[in-house]
Amino acid sequence: MASRKGIGVTIAILVGVVAASFLVYLIPEDTTMKITVSDFEKHLDITKEKTSMVSTSVDESFKKLMENKLSPDEYIVVAEVSSSQINSLIIELTNSGATQEWTESYINYIGALKKLNEMITETIVIANLMDNDDNANSINEIIAKIHQLETEY
Repeated sequence: MASRKGIGVTIAILVGVVAASFLVYLIPEDTTMKITVSDFEKHLDITKEKTSMVSTSVDESFKKLMENKLSPDEYIVVAEVSSSQINSLIIELTNSGATQEWTESYINYIGALKKLNEMITETIVIANLMDNDDNANSINEIIAKIHQLETEY
């Protein structure tokens, strides 16, 4: 006859095998975040609203920087956060899986977001140059470039 110890070990092994097999089904294989978009027009409109808010924030902060109401270091923090938000929007649009009829609109808006990001980068350069007073000519050249990027955006 079977001993109690043998039956206990057999049950423990069976419970372990069953638990391990359930874990295979419970643990997800793909843990990457996926964005599912069903209304591409609405998604693009929402993205434009988010972009408008970020752009307005950067513009206001840049004006304060130019009026010496905001320190260059404070502006750089605002601009880097804004740039990160724009990058997130670019990734979101890129990974949205737009249908063929919306692909061109999405590509065009991604290009506009990249121009806005370039513009933000240039304002960060200005903030870094503002620490040195000798760079007035360089700052004026970069401001001209920013205005050009604004028109392209």
